[in-house]
Amino acid sequence: MRVLVFGNPYLEYDSLAVNIAKELEDSADFVICSSPEQIMEEKFDYIMDVVEGIDEVKVFDNLKLLNPHRMFSLHDFDVTFFLGLMEKLGKVDKVKIIGIPMEMDKNKAKEKILEIIH
Repeated sequence: MRVLVFGNPYLEYDSLAVNIAKELEDSADFVICSSPEQIMEEKFDYIMDVVEGIDEVKVFDNLKLLNPHRMFSLHDFDVTFFLGLMEKLGKVDKVKIIGIPMEMDKNKAKEKILEIIH
């Protein structure tokens, strides 16, 4: 199982996915991404990031739901752009995104993520 992880470890509100990936590194192949271009370069099963406006860990599998003004933070606008580009180029037709609420307790989020990836 390969999971691309996005977030900024230096910003508390945007670091939860990165911190969880580091703690769960023995559970899956978590690739902490420093650039959204990695979506085009890496093979993956999931993308994981924090999502503003949700109250539980959710898996999003519809690219049409990727609205940068509604779902993702400004940081993730680039991720959304690259996913849309890949879809238009026919390089991806289905993406599974593990969305973690920005304010969620880390241990509760880890439990749910483990359920999803196993």
